[in-house]
Amino acid sequence: MEGVKPKLRPLQVSMVDEGVVLIDPLGITPHPVMLSSGAVLLLSLMDGNRTINEIAEEFRGITGYDMSPLEVLNFVNRLNDWFLLDNENFQKKYKELSSEFINLKIRPMVFAEDAYPENSAELLEMVLPAKRLENLLLVKPKGVVIPHIDPRRGWDVYVEGLRAIYRSDADTFVIFGIAHSYISNPINALPMHFETPLGVVETDIKTLERLNSNLEFDLFSDPLAFKGEHSVEFPVVFIKALFPEKDIKVLPFIFSGEDVEDFQRIEGFINALREVLIGKNALIVASVDMSHIGGRFGDEVLDNEALKHYDKLFLEILEGLNPETLISWVKLYQNPTRIDAVPAIYAMLEYFGGVGKGKVLSYKVSYEEDTNSAVSFASAVIY
Repeated sequence: MEGVKPKLRPLQVSMVDEGVVLIDPLGITPHPVMLSSGAVLLLSLMDGNRTINEIAEEFRGITGYDMSPLEVLNFVNRLNDWFLLDNENFQKKYKELSSEFINLKIRPMVFAEDAYPENSAELLEMVLPAKRLENLLLVKPKGVVIPHIDPRRGWDVYVEGLRAIYRSDADTFVIFGIAHSYISNPINALPMHFETPLGVVETDIKTLERLNSNLEFDLFSDPLAFKGEHSVEFPVVFIKALFPEKDIKVLPFIFSGEDVEDFQRIEGFINALREVLIGKNALIVASVDMSHIGGRFGDEVLDNEALKHYDKLFLEILEGLNPETLISWVKLYQNPTRIDAVPAIYAMLEYFGGVGKGKVLSYKVSYEEDTNSAVSFASAVIY
């Protein structure tokens, strides 16, 4: 084990009074792992660049505690048993579970009865307000933005976006969601159908396969990222509820990243997507949220002024439909309020290429008093 350089894989890390909680968005480690506050420093040193001996030595230099390499090794072994390290053990498990998931053919519902009703009649009742077209901009949409926050925290904003979707005569819905767990490429797609309370919604798998053949990376590299991904499940369920009798298909994508290389790959993906959508009656639906600030996200204070300032700038860029302006915004400000919409909205703006008009329909900030945190979100239409 002398040459081993342990590397913690991407996880959700939450600080609590007792220490730190590690949560695996992929679900490979099925339960949250609680560790002491002293473990936080050890975890930070496990970046794949230090051996066991070097971690023990650096920990001793920082804290003064004479931690032996054997103690570090025992801790590393515990993390390995929980599949929390990016190594062969994790990769083997990841491939095994990915294969099991894909072989299901149909992605099961995850959030039924929590975020939306599992009962079909109750779900149809839930979306009824979106079928009332009063106060709606009377246009045929080319693209729609809806939130992916828990609907219980922002259903009124969802409704405004779903109203716009309801005006569409599309039969293919292209979902641009956000990856809430690590994906190895900035875009991933899922070649599986979707279970909903109103029956199975089919994914146009042949179109996805044709698209994948035109890309320089594997569009299907990380299927497990979709297993619990609400930014795809929510729009699929609600679109089906809007059109329960209609034969619809979906193309489900998730996006990640804000680097120059990520934007370049997204641009290439969009060029290929335009080609495979020729002849299809498609609507682009971006399922995104806006700013994430406060204690839950590592901020010492909740800066409302910053949230509203950067959200305003971002939504102005959305309405202006200029993808290059969005890239400039990211470079200039570095997304200080963690607007998760960036890669999916960039893809949407790139798809339309500045042609058309954008209009924000609704905007809201949802606060969590317990964690002194806030998440903002919006609905918008491109026409």
